[in-house]
Amino acid sequence: MAGALSGILSSLGRLPIFFSSFAACSRTSRRFFYPTRRRTAEVWPVMVLQLEPLARKVAELLDPHIERLGFELVTVEFRRGTRHNSLLRLLVDKPGGGITLSDLERLSPTLGDLLDVYDPVDGRYTLEVSSPGINRPLAKLKDFEAYRGQRVRIRTHRPRDGRKNFEGVLVEVRPDGVDLEDELSRERRAFAFNEIQGANYEHKFD
Repeated sequence: MAGALSGILSSLGRLPIFFSSFAACSRTSRRFFYPTRRRTAEVWPVMVLQLEPLARKVAELLDPHIERLGFELVTVEFRRGTRHNSLLRLLVDKPGGGITLSDLERLSPTLGDLLDVYDPVDGRYTLEVSSPGINRPLAKLKDFEAYRGQRVRIRTHRPRDGRKNFEGVLVEVRPDGVDLEDELSRERRAFAFNEIQGANYEHKFD
């Protein structure tokens, strides 16, 4: 089995994994990042924000596999680079607890092998597997529910009153959007999920 796997990896031109490094000549390369984490509530995961099309496809492909392995996919980011050297970033956590560096180390080869099978990305790309960090991105309905009453940042696709960035307390979460107590205007603002480009928990350091 090990020999067969080695042959597959060799045929794909993928080099062995090195922490915090990558090789430009490989088809896929991997990096690990380990910031801090935040607990989330036990709510059915529903992706409510619009991801870049390839990122959404990767999320749909990998989410059930990651869940079966005992982790949760927070979100997927895809940045297409020049000469097909793109970046695919998977933000992964543990439900109800913090993911560790050893977790990422074990999980990344499995996700890399799944991506080799599904082959959703054209050309060379770097696979980056990371924890979500202290300012956890919010992309699923369960994450917005978990951070109700917390300070969050919302970025909109189009300006509203000359602004695209809004910070404040998340006061209400609905299936189609959220309400925010905007710190700047001191007004309660409603945002539909299809208006939101990105959102994250905003930790306030004392």
